[in-house]
Amino acid sequence: MKHTIKKNRDQILQNWFRATIDTYPAQSARILGKDANRFDNPIGAVTRESLEDILNLITGEFNRETLEKALDPVIRIRAVQAFDAADAVSFVFTLKKIGAEFIDPAKSKEFDRLVDEIALAAFNRLMKCKEDIFLLKATESKRRIHRAFERAGLVAELKEEDLLGSNKS
Repeated sequence: MKHTIKKNRDQILQNWFRATIDTYPAQSARILGKDANRFDNPIGAVTRESLEDILNLITGEFNRETLEKALDPVIRIRAVQAFDAADAVSFVFTLKKIGAEFIDPAKSKEFDRLVDEIALAAFNRLMKCKEDIFLLKATESKRRIHRAFERAGLVAELKEEDLLGSNKS
């Protein structure tokens, strides 16, 4: 199976990238799919690079931690966009359909398990990103409220670690 993925890597990557871009609204997908230049199309370029890293990784030795690391750039982007959790990781499952074109039917269950492992890693990474976003928002809200209270003379000066420390429970 890994040999088949390596042999057809470029076509699998192209199809997977297209399927991932197609999860965006039509106008966005048109723009994201045009150019892989990091400066003209950073989201498209990062998405393509992440998918390529994942394909390279699964043809060798990997674990959930290394998968999460490879997924991180594309998941970070999707975590801050208007995707719910299911839609944010749905691009991983499109790999099953794409792989079915190349993988021997006798190996399809093994390939499906591999894609499921990638999806679990993507979901883990998404939840970590969402948690980080929540903590950033909570900390910023605390700062704003504290500054307002300081200006009103209602509280003493608070140190940065006081703001961050209460999030680490």
